[in-house]
Amino acid sequence: MIYCVCYCVMFLVLVSGGHCVPRLSDRQRLLQMKNELRIIGGSPANIKDYPYQVLLLIDDKASCGGSIINENFIVTAAHCIYDVAASQVKIRAGSSDRTSGGQVVGVKSVNYLDDFNIDTYDFDIAVLELVTALVFGDEVAAINLPDSDYKVEQGEIAIATGWGQTDPDDETLPDILQSVELPEIVSQTCKNYYGSLITTRMFCAGYKEGGKDTCLGDSGGPLVANGLLLGITSWGGERCAQSGFPGVFTNVPYFRDYIDFIISSPNKRFTLRQKFKSKRI
Repeated sequence: MIYCVCYCVMFLVLVSGGHCVPRLSDRQRLLQMKNELRIIGGSPANIKDYPYQVLLLIDDKASCGGSIINENFIVTAAHCIYDVAASQVKIRAGSSDRTSGGQVVGVKSVNYLDDFNIDTYDFDIAVLELVTALVFGDEVAAINLPDSDYKVEQGEIAIATGWGQTDPDDETLPDILQSVELPEIVSQTCKNYYGSLITTRMFCAGYKEGGKDTCLGDSGGPLVANGLLLGITSWGGERCAQSGFPGVFTNVPYFRDYIDFIISSPNKRFTLRQKFKSKRI
């Protein structure tokens, strides 16, 4: 298990008795590891059941997850691609195996909000525009987005997927996509675990007793309920699946208007440019 020390120091100041650790820690350290990371407490999954899931490749190395929202755009976490050029990024869609198969497509542009905070992971969302459109089929399809006024429901079961760690103490390379069911925890309740680190742009999912969780390497991946992309895997406690430290997810409904803004036509983007301050790389 690896940690991004500079982030943890700040979180230790803000949260008494616990750390907050990104679900993808320092990118350079991750890329140097021989073993990838996967979901904890889940089970192997078939991409046909989760055809919206993609793998992000940075400099051709498996890095994060993401979600297909149409043939040309992917939603992921901003911390996954922070300070990364579009030319460095590719996605793999349509394969349960993170090492082969499916469609590998380059990224034309990386978009995230100026408000994204690399220290607190607030506003942790990015939209990637692909160089060429994905070919949809049984193993490649878009996930529906919630309306901007959609409310996460306390206790509702959602499904997280990814190629992240399955054991906090075991860095064994996973070849196959994993899935895990997690109950949603609304923002206000989540503050009981993490205090002021939780904003309206976040919510939690997990069990009070721990045991099931997303983990390092799952960042940017989807949390889905009722056929809707409700969350993006963002960060969590120092030890994945630890009692009292559920995973933290970006609240997708909050950003629905921003997503629509990015995927709209060039003319509409120009018209709405004053509404959002967005980085385009």
